[in-house]
Amino acid sequence: MHSQASAAAEKAVVAPYGSWESPISAAAVSAAGRTVEGLAVAGDGRLLWVETRPEEGGRAVLVKEAAEPGGDAVDVTPEGFAVRSLAQEYGGGAFAVQGDVVVFSNYSDQRLYKQTIGDNSAQPLTPDYTGSVLRYADGVFDPHFCRYVTIMEDHRKDSSNPVTTIAAVTISDRDANEPTVLVSGNDFYAFPRIDPIKRRMAWIEWSNPNMSWDKAQLWVGYFSEKGEVHNKICIAGGDPTLVESPTEPKWTSKGELFFITDRESGFWNIYKWDEESNLIVQLYSLDAEFSKPMWIFGVSSYGFLGKDDTSNKINGRSCAGVLDHDSGSFSELDIPFSSVTNIVSGDGFFYVEGASATLPVSIAKVTLDEKRKTATNFSIVWSSSEDVMQYASYFSLPEFMEFPTVVPGQKAYAYFYAPHNHIFQGSSDEKPPLLVRTHGGPTDEARGVLDLGVQYWTSRGWAFVDVNYGGSTGYGRKFRERLLGQWGVVDVNDCCSCATFLVETGRVDAQRLCVTGESAGGFTTLACLAFRQIFKAGNRKAYFERSPINFVDRFSCPIILFQGLEDTVVSPVQATTIYKAIKDKGLPVALVEYEGEQHGFRKAENIKFTLEQQMVFFARLVGHFKVADGITPIKIDNFDEPSFIPKEAFAYLLFWLGLRPVAAPYGSWRSPITADVVSGADKRLGGIALAGDGRLLWIEGRPEEKGRMVIVKEDDKPVDIIPQEFAARTLAQEYGGGAFAVKDNVVVFSNYKDQRLYKQSTKTGVPVPLTPDYGGPDVSYADGVFDPHFSRYVTVIEEPKVLISGNDFYAFPRIDHNNKRMAWIEWSHPNMPWDKSELWVGYFSESGDLTKRVCVAGSNPMLVESPTEPKWSPKGELFFITDRGSGFWNIYKWVEHTNEVISVYTLDAEFTRPLWVFGISSYGFLGESNHIVFSYRQHGRSYLGVLDSDIGSVSLLDTPFTDLSNVVTGNDYFYIEGASATVPMSIAKVALNEDRTKVVSFSIIWSSSSDVVQYSSFFSAPEFVEFSTSSTGQKAYAYFYPPSNPNFQGLPDEKPPLLVKTHGGPTAETRGILDLSVQYWTSRGWAYLDVNYGGSTGFGREYRERLLGKWGIVDVDDCCSCARVLVESGKVDERRLCITGRSAGGYTTLASLAFRDTFKAGASLYGIGDLSLLRAETHKFESHYTDNLVGNENAYYERSPINFVDKFTCPVILFQGLDDKVVPPDQARKIYKALKEKGLPVALVEYEGEQHGFRKAENIKFTLEQQMVFFARLVGNFKVADDITPIKIENFD
Repeated sequence: MHSQASAAAEKAVVAPYGSWESPISAAAVSAAGRTVEGLAVAGDGRLLWVETRPEEGGRAVLVKEAAEPGGDAVDVTPEGFAVRSLAQEYGGGAFAVQGDVVVFSNYSDQRLYKQTIGDNSAQPLTPDYTGSVLRYADGVFDPHFCRYVTIMEDHRKDSSNPVTTIAAVTISDRDANEPTVLVSGNDFYAFPRIDPIKRRMAWIEWSNPNMSWDKAQLWVGYFSEKGEVHNKICIAGGDPTLVESPTEPKWTSKGELFFITDRESGFWNIYKWDEESNLIVQLYSLDAEFSKPMWIFGVSSYGFLGKDDTSNKINGRSCAGVLDHDSGSFSELDIPFSSVTNIVSGDGFFYVEGASATLPVSIAKVTLDEKRKTATNFSIVWSSSEDVMQYASYFSLPEFMEFPTVVPGQKAYAYFYAPHNHIFQGSSDEKPPLLVRTHGGPTDEARGVLDLGVQYWTSRGWAFVDVNYGGSTGYGRKFRERLLGQWGVVDVNDCCSCATFLVETGRVDAQRLCVTGESAGGFTTLACLAFRQIFKAGNRKAYFERSPINFVDRFSCPIILFQGLEDTVVSPVQATTIYKAIKDKGLPVALVEYEGEQHGFRKAENIKFTLEQQMVFFARLVGHFKVADGITPIKIDNFDEPSFIPKEAFAYLLFWLGLRPVAAPYGSWRSPITADVVSGADKRLGGIALAGDGRLLWIEGRPEEKGRMVIVKEDDKPVDIIPQEFAARTLAQEYGGGAFAVKDNVVVFSNYKDQRLYKQSTKTGVPVPLTPDYGGPDVSYADGVFDPHFSRYVTVIEEPKVLISGNDFYAFPRIDHNNKRMAWIEWSHPNMPWDKSELWVGYFSESGDLTKRVCVAGSNPMLVESPTEPKWSPKGELFFITDRGSGFWNIYKWVEHTNEVISVYTLDAEFTRPLWVFGISSYGFLGESNHIVFSYRQHGRSYLGVLDSDIGSVSLLDTPFTDLSNVVTGNDYFYIEGASATVPMSIAKVALNEDRTKVVSFSIIWSSSSDVVQYSSFFSAPEFVEFSTSSTGQKAYAYFYPPSNPNFQGLPDEKPPLLVKTHGGPTAETRGILDLSVQYWTSRGWAYLDVNYGGSTGFGREYRERLLGKWGIVDVDDCCSCARVLVESGKVDERRLCITGRSAGGYTTLASLAFRDTFKAGASLYGIGDLSLLRAETHKFESHYTDNLVGNENAYYERSPINFVDKFTCPVILFQGLDDKVVPPDQARKIYKALKEKGLPVALVEYEGEQHGFRKAENIKFTLEQQMVFFARLVGNFKVADDITPIKIENFD
């Protein structure tokens, strides 16, 4: 016993977690690192197995069970040989036995050899091709033709893309013979299994891009007289309507074919082929896995005793049992193993490879009673660590955990091991550090079995969690497929969620979370460190965007890497590239490279060194403890030489060491949410539609391509539809929208540069122009639809054939697919479409002209309403949304034969939003049914539901989105744009149950910022604020975001500065969703307020009309009132109130600065300074908008900030696009000139090529940074942490 431990024989010694002494040393772990790589029963009924020996450099040796119980096992493989295949790199299935003859694959040359058990010589069966260019695995003896049938992998022509076949090797001759190919043509083969009765063979095959567990096929072929395979039959996996992955075919002694597949239930269960009817019969059904993914050859999950013995996995543990396949009865066997892998059977007994929480990986012989229902004897034949029980008092038992993921209602699983050492205990005021292990694969599974590599940590005072993230096996296909298209997202989220769950339940220290992983688990580890802020240290688009090497700038904690130099699965270049990049960044990093090691370390000395160096690395960098073992640490770059640590890395050192947040002035905090990050996350959606194949098309705006709008199609990897030189964007009504439509596989879109309409296939191609070239963008098109009756495209604005004209504006031309009629919305000056509009229906003549027209809604002079979004149901009924009566936009239906409008569903909530852009789609019909998917907005958030329009019943749907916009529908699924306080603007696919009342799956297919969750620890959550306005008894609303940064806190005697944002429109709404441009401010120590002043939408017509005649008064008063409420409640600093706004929000900003004294500085982004000039110069759509908002001529003058420059008393910065036709550049220039002449600090930034709203990444970034540094210099009283070069400020610099 250690000296420290001996003093604590009766009472546990209190010592820091991580510093405890333990006899489970790294040497003990490496000595227990033996593994099994295959089992088989020899002719005399004794077991053969392959064991790997770390103490022999990882050599794999074939061993035979002792002749007598308690005797010594015998090595079969001669010295100089090793039984290991390199097929598919991972190997497995390296030997087979018949009687006393063994055929095996030799590691050094990969040739097949034949050996008689007991004879120390081995005869080569295959030629020497000088190197391991031909590899063999998963072989079986063929009793019909005296040969060995095997998987053959041929690297001779292409080492990176070898040819895989099923081949036969003669075993009767003394000479080595060239293998004969039996089956070829597919990418991969496995499990060649020969019927002992008839001349036929079963096998599994699959092709790229599938893995064997995604989709595979089971075939049977019959041997000719010469031994060739002919008359092939696909038994399972050939049905294109049924996704399954059959595996493990086996013939009974009677010649019946059994196999395992996951058809229908999604769980691998046992089936049988009925040859006579060519039908598949399920033998036993259970929501459990009877097999595992075929990473290596030679998997054997069941075997025949005359009946079947088998294992299955359910609820995180394995069960072994015997299945009577005639009666279908299953008898579970009571054995000590809780995890079972391979099984081979004899007569009345079987051997099983397994383990438990207290037994290491072992092989046991299980003897059964006569009825073969009960185990009468269980004896360990082999153990990976025979002396492990000497450490039993130190063992931490695994706790099977179920924890919530980031997807509401969804669970994932893990095994948690608490710190345990009977000699030591932690102090009551300390929680243990946590090491999270991410398993490899990633299609693999962590199992709660005794692993000294885990106990090494827990016995020293670490908590340890082994995560089965979404995508792991053992829980069925649905769980496994959570990772499809989401590797680097779901696995990372689940590991972070599990760690967070353990922190929140008080079990581990949030400041000492570390993560480790091998192979694919190493990718998850690196992705956690690159894209999340959960872990403090680690050891290891879609391809680009999820590759940590491309985002080294986002790493912020120490990393140690271990790499085998002969690894052909993950090239050593990966580790050296990561190492160099992180070293150059200045982060603590170390790299250990091992000569002679491949993918997975096999040598005892390397296993030991890896474990020890991880421990001491974590202890030195984040642990707060001294490791008890005498370990000499390797050099850590940028840590063992502190003088070389850059300032930025040093600034995070306190965070790495897990100390409390640093107190620093508000506004000066350092944040990873940079302006670059914000501009990169500013992708915009420009519309969604469903193609004929049921997949989604959408338009996304890309700041990195200078705001180009691209049509993208859903696929495994989303595909750009339109060529690089095109952009799908219309300038109709300046704000655009509705720039494309799709029918089947044809898309029509408006091209930005020339505004012409083009037709193109959804499978990419060359766009064909549909409209004339007018020599410039003089004619714009929007909101178009395909007309199935006349093979044409009907669109708003101008077409070669005019269908409707005479009013000022039109929108939503929607054609009934059942009858020749069309609905549309129209309105006239001075109204906007949300003030007053009309819904019409027209009937087509035989020539396609509109003849008879009926006004459905909006024409009653006694009823003010604004109908919108007409849609024809599959039955040809017209639905639409209007705000008649209640003042809230609700869903209605037109009864044609009576020309009546009836309410479908009534609620004091908004079921749509104002028509600023074309193409809005707030609801849709599910297939041919009467069910309508809709969303509505109430009390500051959105709700999603399904309405049965026949009976009026509504089922609300539970999704992660709290903010919803456009929806397009399929049969029992739909796509929806949405967001929440933690999810950025995204598109999700939502599948429903048969009743269409509940969500059965929710998957994000597009995100404006797919990697945003890495910043989640910095996010400030919005608080929905209701505040009193200047009108007695009246309320208005806002979202307040307090400062938030896990690394910093404000000074004790200081309150944060406040930035108030005034939204545009002004008939629009701000929403409490994740917006990195907000978090940019809050993560640096600013409070932020987003105001829905009177006149905003989302609260009904009465609220919206507060602004009529009062623009520049109500909005200004409400913004000032809300800021004062926050001052009075002690949340913000009254001396540092700033305001910003865009477009109409820029006007409210300037009016607030001119006519109130609440704010100390402001920023106007393409804001309005002169209302009269706006009315004179703006575009047609808004040319009379201000008449309703402002009122008489005197009000135009009195409320224009440009006329009252003398009332400005604080600094202003202005940003303006020079191509802006909504608010021309003269507005900003006039304000700038006047304020400069007055002597106030002022700056003006003008952007070439920008219009009304900035779309280019560099301009988005510059605007954000210059606002921040402007406010900091003028009113902030702090120094910005970012390195920003400020522009010149007139009258200040």
